[in-house]
Amino acid sequence: EASCLRILQHGGRTDKMTLTPRQHEIVDAAMTLIAEKGIQNLTIKNIATRMGFSEPAVYRHFDSKYDIVMTLLSRFEEHGNQLLQEVREQEGPALKKIETFIFDRYKRCSANPDLAKVMFSEEHFQGDSRFSERMMGIMRRHSEEVYAIIAEGQEKGEIRKDVSATAVFRTLFGAVRLLVKQWCLSGFAFDLVSEGSSLWSAHQLMLKP
Repeated sequence: EASCLRILQHGGRTDKMTLTPRQHEIVDAAMTLIAEKGIQNLTIKNIATRMGFSEPAVYRHFDSKYDIVMTLLSRFEEHGNQLLQEVREQEGPALKKIETFIFDRYKRCSANPDLAKVMFSEEHFQGDSRFSERMMGIMRRHSEEVYAIIAEGQEKGEIRKDVSATAVFRTLFGAVRLLVKQWCLSGFAFDLVSEGSSLWSAHQLMLKP
């Protein structure tokens, strides 16, 4: 029987998903395949082969490759949404809130390099406008939340005001993305969290009034 899971969107946001353990396993297998061979080689057959069961067994949980990839993206978005809600409710200065968000990314990537390869390499999704638009939507919504934290920090005098919020955001997260990509290209040859900590220390020096 096909899964009853459907990704529903209201006002540009994704409803909280409920996935079975098997669905999580299938999404994880798909993520590994994308990381290793690119999304063009992601097929139901390849997923089934990697997991050691038949194609019909995959179809019992997802209707198509499209549903699997969209679920992967939605799972990433959901975690980001939950984290940002926690960050918004967190006591303390804006830079501390931003630090929490950034280091969650570093730690998640360190624990799951396939996630880093897929979610920090948008070129995987450029071949299908549905996937690229979904990815851009996720990035835009998360960016808006972080922009708001930066602007609040500037208003309170916690972040220098002589640099625009846009420039602050690009300085911070452009550097984060570059560091993660370097880590992936190096074959994970250095400690991402440690290097991220050094980078964050430099950013704090540049951004504090």
